[in-house]
Formats: sequence, structure tokens, C-alpha cells
Amino acid sequence: MATATAAPARRAEIKTRTTAEVKAEATSVYSHWGLSLSDAINMFLIKSIEVGGLPFNLRAEVPSYRALAAKAYQAELNEDGVVVLPADWADDDE
Repeated sequence: MATATAAPARRAEIKTRTTAEVKAEATSVYSHWGLSLSDAINMFLIKSIEVGGLPFNLRAEVPSYRALAAKAYQAELNEDGVVVLPADWADDDE
């Protein structure tokens, strides 16, 4: 029968500063998974050691089609809901 090994006691202390909002939101996220903020920070530190750096990618995510479409040009519609094309625009320079 295998015996369980006890986890080393956590005696080292790390102090950090953040906003109350960040702390509350992070606590909510991790509590969903049954983790305390302390557990989550320990997991982050252990994973950082394991991978030899930050355990996540810092590059910006590729925007989704929906995110791009939200910023894309939205053509004007006429009273019938039909797109008004540039060729239909009034020329005020003439």
C-alpha cells in the first residue's frame, strides 16, 4: 500500500499590492474552482518554475470576426433598409 506524502508547510510570506476590484474579481474566479487566492498564487509560482518563465503567453490574441466586425465600417442604410453606396452619395462639391 502506497503512503501519501505530506505537502511541505507553507511558511514563506509574499506581500503584494493590487486594487480592491482586482482582488475581489480574482477571488471570485478562483473560488469558482474551489481555490483560495493564496492557492492560485502558489499554483502560478509553481507553474512559473516548471516552465522557466511566465506560464502564459503575453502576445495579444487574434481578434475574432465578431470583434473585427464591431469596429468595421457600417454602411448607411436608406429608409427601406438598403445600403447607400458611395456612388449614391450626393456630391456637394459641384
